[in-house]
Amino acid sequence: MYNRLHSKRCLVLLVGLVILIAVIASLVVFSHHAKTDTEDPDPEFPIPPSSMPMGLYGKVGIVSNGGPCAQIGVDVLSKGGNAVDAIIAVMLCDGALCPEYMGLSGGFLMSFYNSTTKKVTAINARESAPGAANSKMFVNEPKSSVYGGKAIAVPGELKGYSTIYELYGGGVPWESLFEPTIRLCEDGIKVSERLEKSIKNHEDLIKNDTLLSEVFIDEKTGHGKKAGDIYKLPKLAKTMRVIAKEGSDALYKGSLTSQFLKDIHDINGIITAEDLANYKVEINESFSVQLKSGHKIHAGLPPDSGVILAYILRVLDGILPAPNAGLDAHRIVEAFKYGYAERTHLGDHRFVNVSQIFDKVKSDSYMDSIRSKISDNFTSLDPKYYGADFDVTENHGTANIVVVDSMGNAVVATSTINSYFGCGFMSPSTGIILNNEMDDFSTPGVINYFGIQPSPANFIIPGKRPLSSMSPSIITNENGDFVLGIGAAGGSKITLASAYVTALTLWYNKTLKQAVDKPRIYHQLLPMQVQYEYGTTRVREKYSYQKY
Repeated sequence: MYNRLHSKRCLVLLVGLVILIAVIASLVVFSHHAKTDTEDPDPEFPIPPSSMPMGLYGKVGIVSNGGPCAQIGVDVLSKGGNAVDAIIAVMLCDGALCPEYMGLSGGFLMSFYNSTTKKVTAINARESAPGAANSKMFVNEPKSSVYGGKAIAVPGELKGYSTIYELYGGGVPWESLFEPTIRLCEDGIKVSERLEKSIKNHEDLIKNDTLLSEVFIDEKTGHGKKAGDIYKLPKLAKTMRVIAKEGSDALYKGSLTSQFLKDIHDINGIITAEDLANYKVEINESFSVQLKSGHKIHAGLPPDSGVILAYILRVLDGILPAPNAGLDAHRIVEAFKYGYAERTHLGDHRFVNVSQIFDKVKSDSYMDSIRSKISDNFTSLDPKYYGADFDVTENHGTANIVVVDSMGNAVVATSTINSYFGCGFMSPSTGIILNNEMDDFSTPGVINYFGIQPSPANFIIPGKRPLSSMSPSIITNENGDFVLGIGAAGGSKITLASAYVTALTLWYNKTLKQAVDKPRIYHQLLPMQVQYEYGTTRVREKYSYQKY
């Protein structure tokens, strides 16, 4: 089955792919702005190239999601901060300008390249299950994993900021990282075209909460605010002033904690003071594997899906480019299916033994065996054929940020509160939109259309972090120098989009703009369908193969 996606211009927002490559040239700062098409183009023909410029980065480069956020990061760098300092400031800004995607109640995954040591560190500040959570808590209440207090996982975002600042940042005062976003929240922020669309699509959810309504609903019309309208976040600004002065402990075990917990308990949440006080950010050496070209992929450990990005690229390494575009598409889809079948076995590495997947990705003989199974005239419609033993939940909205500083350090981070506007509630005391990250766990007994059971590797356990499609990764060359920082936003397509654009960059000599603009295909195994963008249908129709 083929499912047509929106046009490329819309999909740049939908998938949110943001990539940054170091090139010796002049400084360009780019903040992602969404564009909305008013016409539905012919799906047989590709959309014209996007209006986004090809950025050439000299001493520094930043990719962000919110309008002024990249410039805020540049200002931090100009005052003596490094890439880590800058990305904290940018992420704080993105949380205010992209409030439906990310914020202080959320969590993030990050890869940090140190240009001095040429090593990559993985930072896991993903949300975790509360101590009172259990694997069956949503069996009879499936909607409770999405809406309301039980959906809220222990936030990691802010603790992640303070941890990386203490370990790798500190070139500028902690307080200074908050000041630009505090001013934006107090003075007012223009609704972007992207945010207008998000508000419109989730207006009923927003109207269900008084505080969200006060921010995003126009009191004159009774409907969502439009692009160009102003919204303010005064309570969030006040909260950030406290955090800027007292540090992240203000929320986790300080002056903000008691009231923040009361807000959560008032909507039936189960997070406790112990959950917040005991939250720890996880720091690990990244998993890395080499391609035939000498490039190395560096990614985080599960629940990060970077190992699946590495798996897909390893499978494709040597069979791309194919003799023609039709075979390119077929081989890519098959690699996607094998990769996402392997993903069904993943879970938080602290709770699930995932050593086998790492061994597979590093094994040349195993990768050869998978390539040998990819026939140019055969495919299967059975997920189990590709090795999928379980089903995993589908992810939702996210935001991705990349920073490279003048010393060559690079940071890639992907952050989320899970669904658009999280669990549908804003904390009255702090102005923080609350996450619904518990929905990223799997629930026992929910069998999918294909008769596949949910993955036990992703069942809820107190302290466990749910599996994510987020896969912020870094690629270095044979000398260990930074080449590519890649991450994406867009739920379960994150890993696929990252693999697709990386392949075009490494093996087809495409510029980043060409790679991002090129129409894409996706297959996440479940559902068993290819999704495609405008301009790929003729390739598909010219190439046929046997289905099993």
